[in-house]
Amino acid sequence: MHLGVFLGFVVLVQFGCPVTLHGPLWAALYLVTYVGVVLSGVLLVRGERDRVAPAAVTGAVLLGCGAWTGATGGHGPALTSMFVAAAAFQIVLMYSLLRFVYRRSRTHEPDLVLAAVCVYLLLGGFFTTVFAVLESASPGSFADSSHPGGRVAWQQLFYYSFVTLVTLGYGDVLPVSTWARTLSAAEAVTGTLFLTTVVARLVGAFAGLRRGGTSAPGAG
Repeated sequence: MHLGVFLGFVVLVQFGCPVTLHGPLWAALYLVTYVGVVLSGVLLVRGERDRVAPAAVTGAVLLGCGAWTGATGGHGPALTSMFVAAAAFQIVLMYSLLRFVYRRSRTHEPDLVLAAVCVYLLLGGFFTTVFAVLESASPGSFADSSHPGGRVAWQQLFYYSFVTLVTLGYGDVLPVSTWARTLSAAEAVTGTLFLTTVVARLVGAFAGLRRGGTSAPGAG
């Protein structure tokens, strides 16, 4: 249940960012979805004591930076700080979810699938925050071929990150600096390796569950 709720909020945050281009009200509503991500994320790890505190602290910092970003119009140091906090929060959650996917031998099949999907989407979001911080610190690290010489907005970096994660590479948004290219390559490799290993893990887990269910028909 918590995985499904968390996944829903993650989808809203990752793919709802274009609404921020339609005015301050929409931008404020978009920032509200971060509250849902943080609360559902903390609930997700509530049973793991060593990760509740990091999730709560980084989540609280993220919400504080989000409020600062909303108050300042979504520009400058406030926006950069929000992306840094979002990166930290996503790292905490990805670590917890990866432990769930790869280390637990017996669990519900839907939970494993939902956890793997959450990690995949968080990977795209994490690299978005890294790209946004890089572009903020070093303007011109990315370029939009349809608007030569213009700044690449963070909303475009969401799109670029997920296109890179699935190795589509449309070529409309391009990494220009050395760091941008290196990090983009790292995301493509990470996405490919994750899909390869998680499919193997899911197949192994499902086969194990079915063997366990059929090996002792009389077991209750």
